Amino acid sequence: MKLISAFGAADMLELDRQTVRRALRHVAPDGYEKKQPRWRMKTIIEAVDRHLGRRDAGASGLAQSALDTLYEQFDNGCKALHGVPDLDARRREARRLMAVMVELDTAMRADARARREDELRAALRCDEHFRLAMRNFERPCAWTQEQCWALLAEEEQ
Repeated sequence: MKLISAFGAADMLELDRQTVRRALRHVAPDGYEKKQPRWRMKTIIEAVDRHLGRRDAGASGLAQSALDTLYEQFDNGCKALHGVPDLDARRREARRLMAVMVELDTAMRADARARREDELRAALRCDEHFRLAMRNFERPCAWTQEQCWALLAEEEQ
């Protein structure tokens, strides 16, 4: 775990040193180096966000619960998909779930931006989640992977 000084973090975040120092004033250090307080970058970013009023705990909690609701809706829909006896009905439900999946992907990317996650890492994580989620439709709908992606592209137009 890399620990960083307040001044080092200020340089990395391109913020005024005193702003970071004030944000950390009442935050316990995560460790010490040569008797000097040091923090993890996550701790520093959260403290600065609180200090500058960037994050409202209530709004963050609401965004997370909306994301959780979308995850649950998609997961439950995929589980139920296997129980639908009619192939045409399964395919209609799969198309509805694809729309939920697109909404979930958008919410995941927005959440990553709000949490200041590295853009490349967030994109790779979200892309992989999306790719794996698409595999849920192949077997129950008797579609190939290419057909799933073609249907998704068709829905977006």
